Amino acid sequence: MAGPATKVASKANIGLLKRFGNYLKIIADDYKAVAQETVQDITSGSIKAAVYLSGLVSLGILHKANPSERDLDTVLMESAHDLSLVGESIRSREADEFVDKLCSARRDGRLHHTNLGILSLVWVSEHRDELDLYSAKCKHTNLPWYQWHEKVVDVGILGKYMTLNRLMKDYDVNPSEWKEENRS
Repeated sequence: MAGPATKVASKANIGLLKRFGNYLKIIADDYKAVAQETVQDITSGSIKAAVYLSGLVSLGILHKANPSERDLDTVLMESAHDLSLVGESIRSREADEFVDKLCSARRDGRLHHTNLGILSLVWVSEHRDELDLYSAKCKHTNLPWYQWHEKVVDVGILGKYMTLNRLMKDYDVNPSEWKEENRS
């Protein structure tokens, strides 16, 4: 038997659902109005609409081409493999040290990937996330929030990681090798 409490609860649920439905309808109407105004601006040849449209398309492209953590793992593994195929005397020391730093941090659980929608940040922490030491958990012993940029080692955008891509461009050229040969 349905008592007075269940009748009140069912009316409250219906009222809540109706309010939520009205809220969604208002939001949909707002988006519809914005879309109609944008179409009107485009047809009238407004520069404002062209800027908005190109901005949205650019954001869409950046979002679609944003590299993932899996992409980072793949590029890092390929870079380490490419460096291992080149002799140590002709290998770029800068590229070798950078890839070695990232591989060591990945192995230790200190390499992190943060997806920001249109770009990705790769950063190295001092401790792995699972570590329960005081120095790893205490906010007073960690880097302050306004110095977060010091931990960032690479930025991923348009399907590439910028620093890793730049260093691996000439990974098989050791500039110090050329300096030694020119002295002779």
